[in-house]
Parts: sequence; C-alpha cells; structure tokens
Amino acid sequence: MTSKAYAQSAFFTSTTPEASDAASAKRKRISVYDAVAGRISAHGSFIPKHPVVASTVDTVPSFTTASAPEEVLFRRKNAPTRFAEHDIYFANDRDVQANDLPESDLLKALHAYTSDFYSRASPDGGSIDWRSLDETALIALGILMEEASHLAKTSDLALTEGETVGLPAQSAKSDSRLHETITAPPGPPERSKKKRRIDIDGVID
Repeated sequence: MTSKAYAQSAFFTSTTPEASDAASAKRKRISVYDAVAGRISAHGSFIPKHPVVASTVDTVPSFTTASAPEEVLFRRKNAPTRFAEHDIYFANDRDVQANDLPESDLLKALHAYTSDFYSRASPDGGSIDWRSLDETALIALGILMEEASHLAKTSDLALTEGETVGLPAQSAKSDSRLHETITAPPGPPERSKKKRRIDIDGVID
C-alpha cells in the first residue's frame, strides 16, 4: 500500500547529493515496516521508485506490485506455518479484547503516508526516523484519528482552538470577562519638566 501523495510525487525531494549517494551505497534490509508501507514486491525485493516497463507489456509487472505484510512476513526463514482454520496472523480478530483497536486499513494508510513523507522530505531519506513509528505510536495515532472522525463536520478542528460564536447572553458575558484587558493601577502623576531658557550671555531665567 503506497500513499497517493507518494505515487503522484507530491512530496519534496531532497537535493543533497551526499545523502542520496550514501543511501544508495548502503543496502537496507527488508523489514515489516517496509512491507506495511507497500515497498516490497512479490519477488521479495524493494519496488523501484521509478520503474522502467517496456511499452509492449500490457500487464502490470509483478516487481511493481506490492505484497501484503503477512505475505512478506511468512516468506521469511523460520516463519511459523499458517493454517486457514486458525491463522495466527489474524488472531486479534478472534480476541474480544482486541475489538477496541483501530481499523487495520487506517493504520496502513497512516503508516504509508508518514513513511513516504519522511523518505522524501528529509535529507537523509528518513533513515534517522526508521522504526520510530512503532506499533504503540501507530495505534495511538490511529485512535486519535478515529476519535477525531466521531466529531463529524467539525473533525478538522479537533486539534485546533476555534473561535467562540453564538453564545447565550449570560455565557457571552462571562466569556467576555476572560478577554478583558488587565491594566496596571494608576500611579502618582508625573512631574512636569520645566523648560529653562538660556540667554546668549549665559544668564539663566
């Protein structure tokens, strides 16, 4: 699963040549984070950012098709055996206490967008932020988005402070007291400065 902004090249690309050369020289191992972000193909390799496909091909190449995270995970060495009747990967669906978790598709979309954003917007390709959005942070972000969506039309203002409008008279009066300007108590009057004129001869009036 790749974010729409990543597919449309909507992110800013870093122009630091040293960082790009270092990133290409360093071989990155495949992790579950890459699988969730939709960067692993059916061949078990990274999907190129700019794939080259022959014009005579009328089907989608398999090396550009992202594999599901569970497929990448269970293709690894020493992976447990999956059974259709009792799939351990989706064990949370059978757990009653796990029903409060955010939707899986929402978490995938959040992770894909965040991963694509930092890989394009940071000079080091996001390597400093690898694995920073772990399961705990991702679940917390998903819960925050779901709670914001419950606010219906005002969900876009869930994390902002809106302006108070249309209050009753009593509420408006009490609210206006919060915005009263606090001024310092008046002090003693300032003494006026007397101007003195100096004659040409040096005599002061």
